Amino acid sequence: MNKRRYSNRRRKNILRVFILLMTIIITVVMWRTIKIDVQVGELTLPKILQSEKSFADTSGEWNLILVDRKHYIPNNYQVELTELSNGKKVDSRIYPELQQMFNDARAEGLALFVREGYRTTEEQQKIMDEKINEYEKQGYSAKEAKKKSREICCNSRYKRTQIRTEC
Repeated sequence: MNKRRYSNRRRKNILRVFILLMTIIITVVMWRTIKIDVQVGELTLPKILQSEKSFADTSGEWNLILVDRKHYIPNNYQVELTELSNGKKVDSRIYPELQQMFNDARAEGLALFVREGYRTTEEQQKIMDEKINEYEKQGYSAKEAKKKSREICCNSRYKRTQIRTEC
């Protein structure tokens, strides 16, 4: 009977040591993962809890705004639009140079046109949704269709056609 108690006690001690070691290992791994903190206002958040996505910096020159998957268009971003004869809209600040480029091209016997203009978030989302539906009808799963659509269409929150950095 003493041997059984000793054996049970030993198993419990080994289990306790194992649990303690696992707790220490998990704590060290988590600490190393989260150890970089970032100050946000008065609140300090572990880097792991923060999104790598941020809003595009619009404090510099209007025609040098980085917009991509990690730099979203700010919610308050405003643009004044000018509608072209083909119905496409462009940023009013580029219109004089665009018109001059069209005039110069016509003088050289070339016919230019703006293929895509400014799109609202809603218009861009509609294009993305249509592309997803198209892929789903071809037999792709919802996840695969969304992934394939992103290869062609951009998410409406980081589409350059909304800030007119491309024609």
